[in-house]
Amino acid sequence: MGEDARDNASLLATMVHDLRNPLSALAGNLALLREELVGVEVSGTGNRCLDDSLALCTRALLMVQSIADVDALEQGTIMVRPRITPLLPEFEVAVNYARVDAEARSLSLHVESADTLSAVVDGRLLARVIQNLVDNAVRYAPRGGRVVIQAAVRDAGPDKRLVLSVGNNGPALTATERTAIFDRDYRAAARKAGARLGRDFGLYFCRLVVEAHRGTIVVEERPDLPAVFVVTIPQ
Repeated sequence: MGEDARDNASLLATMVHDLRNPLSALAGNLALLREELVGVEVSGTGNRCLDDSLALCTRALLMVQSIADVDALEQGTIMVRPRITPLLPEFEVAVNYARVDAEARSLSLHVESADTLSAVVDGRLLARVIQNLVDNAVRYAPRGGRVVIQAAVRDAGPDKRLVLSVGNNGPALTATERTAIFDRDYRAAARKAGARLGRDFGLYFCRLVVEAHRGTIVVEERPDLPAVFVVTIPQ
């Protein structure tokens, strides 16, 4: 590793540490405040603001943790520990985290999965893959559009696998974007007026987690959902 790379890694570690501590304290205080207000008459707007603040703070904390975990995944210092994991609760958490942005942009979010669906995965890591994919789909969905989460375990002889997809009815990706979007330093170009720019660092994290499960993640285009991220993990 060169001197510049070491300096960047050191700066990143410091930033993650400095961000994680206050965010953790803020999330803890918001959770405590919500408990303290149980039984107290608070307006609907007040309750929504508190819930939204806690959800957004938790979401920011997960994003910071993902930055730290990317380096650990690259170096192989995070071990994947698969076990039977119910998936519906993870979909519900991801939808709740995305709810603020979805409501602000009049999006509909749909989960199409059996209530009893379980898969052999590292639930801690896959939960954050789901959250990243849902967040990405919400960010690039058109105003008034929809986001669809689908999941099933498919059993085709010896090839049993979890297939998880998250898509929206936003603009399709170009062939170049489909190839590069999971790279560490990929920066998405605006595909429509008003699209938000940003480093899709979360998608790189998703790729590392899925590959650590011996799986694949690709982007597909479907008639009703032009941009669909599909995760396949052997079971």
